[in-house]
Amino acid sequence: MLTKKSSLSFSETNLFSPIILDFIKSDSKLLSFIDCFPNIDSLKNKLKKINFESREVLVNTVRKQYNNTSFLAGRSKDVDDNINLLLDSKTFTICTGHQLNIFISPLFLIYKITSLIAYANYLDEHIPNHRFVPCFWMATEDHDFKEINELSIYNKKYSWNLQTKNAVGNLSTHSMKDLLSDLKKVLDQSEHGRDLYNIYYHAYTANSNYADATRSIINSLFGDYGLVVVDGNCMAQKQLFSNDMKEEITTNYIFKNILDSNLSMRSIYKPMINPLKSNLFYLHNNIRSKILYNNNEYKSLCHNKEWTKKELLNEIENYPNRFSPNVFMRTLYQQSILPNVLYLGGPSEIAYWLQLLSLFNSKGKLFPVLDLRSFFIILSKSILNFYKKHNLNDADIFIDYHLKIKKIIKNISNHDDLKLKKDIKNLLEIIEKKISKIHNFPLNSFRVFEKRVNNSLLQLESKIIKFEKNNNKNVLDQLSSLEQKIFTNNNPQEKSYSFIPYFIKYGPAFFNLLIEESLIFDNKYIILKENS
Repeated sequence: MLTKKSSLSFSETNLFSPIILDFIKSDSKLLSFIDCFPNIDSLKNKLKKINFESREVLVNTVRKQYNNTSFLAGRSKDVDDNINLLLDSKTFTICTGHQLNIFISPLFLIYKITSLIAYANYLDEHIPNHRFVPCFWMATEDHDFKEINELSIYNKKYSWNLQTKNAVGNLSTHSMKDLLSDLKKVLDQSEHGRDLYNIYYHAYTANSNYADATRSIINSLFGDYGLVVVDGNCMAQKQLFSNDMKEEITTNYIFKNILDSNLSMRSIYKPMINPLKSNLFYLHNNIRSKILYNNNEYKSLCHNKEWTKKELLNEIENYPNRFSPNVFMRTLYQQSILPNVLYLGGPSEIAYWLQLLSLFNSKGKLFPVLDLRSFFIILSKSILNFYKKHNLNDADIFIDYHLKIKKIIKNISNHDDLKLKKDIKNLLEIIEKKISKIHNFPLNSFRVFEKRVNNSLLQLESKIIKFEKNNNKNVLDQLSSLEQKIFTNNNPQEKSYSFIPYFIKYGPAFFNLLIEESLIFDNKYIILKENS
């Protein structure tokens, strides 16, 4: 089984931007961009400010979405209980969200969900007289199909091949049958794998659209934890948000607020996303296309459609479901239709949320407490044995690959370049002392000599390392192979690997471990190690 053995600070990993490192330190430089830092007191203060009046619309919408979904073993009672709890004024949501990657991959999508569940459990225990429902926001309206149509298992890629401009949640699951058949060969290797295949097969064959299929899978995997799945692509919820969409057309308030925020931020940090003049998409007839503004003319090129301002406002009023928010507007929409007090996200998400405080204040909407989801790296037994054999430690996981090679070579050959440098330095000091006793001898000549010696030493060290690399090619080949299990194309394991191999081995116990080891209001990179 996997066990937690250690953790590293974010700064030791060299994976995080300055704004994220300052965020986890609660650095005062961020106070212009955030109204509180993540802790239990911040949550309690937010609860005093939240005023949510659309609980019945929310609950009726979510119930309808679940009623329209086919589940392998029926709906989870824990989910039903949590949906019903949302009618209570003392119940609030905590939220994370993501694109609808096929088969719920990659790993960090699972880390988002397990972190969310861990937070819900913690807050239920530590804030009395309140309940907290974990909600997963499905990005069903995203239309970037190429970002969600692949997964990698055991170094083999599986792709859902389709040409589409539609929002991914609207896509038919019919074309996934061949992909399911290919995946079955992998999942058949264990009982847990066969259970997972049954979940996938039912979800993608018994549900006609991809949004419902994804809800079905998430319910099968996480329903017993009470995780509620929310799809914002619905008429009732967008009616509540229609005035905000119309105001965006008439005033372009999102662009103006983000522009001002970014101007302030640039003196300290690089903003994650630049402001956009167009923040609405037109979602109609199986196409999602950006609405382009030009004076009082508005158009969707993919739909070959144009509006005057009045025509566009009328259509938003009568058919709000035909309009879809972009990344900035989605945050406002989410906070408008959920009683949400906490948003958990990855580094990129938190970075762009930090551009939004003035936007929320201008609209009088509650800005949620922000925190990072948990981060894990999983080391197999073969990686652990290799690290131990070559005297590599946990911090070495994240060092540059070539530095890692150098460290291994030094360990194998007992070549100590620091000692060699020290010996050369001592020798040069002796020579300098002797030369300094020679009357009027120009020391500049010695400095030239000293520089040449040090340069020659660097060249010699490079030759030694190159020679030792050739002598130990099998070790370096082994390192290269193992490194692909930690980083693929310089991306951390969590971005390129699926959770499926771990579920095949460990089943639901894998999720239980992630929930148990998730950190609450504490940010470290958690190292999980295989002990069998």
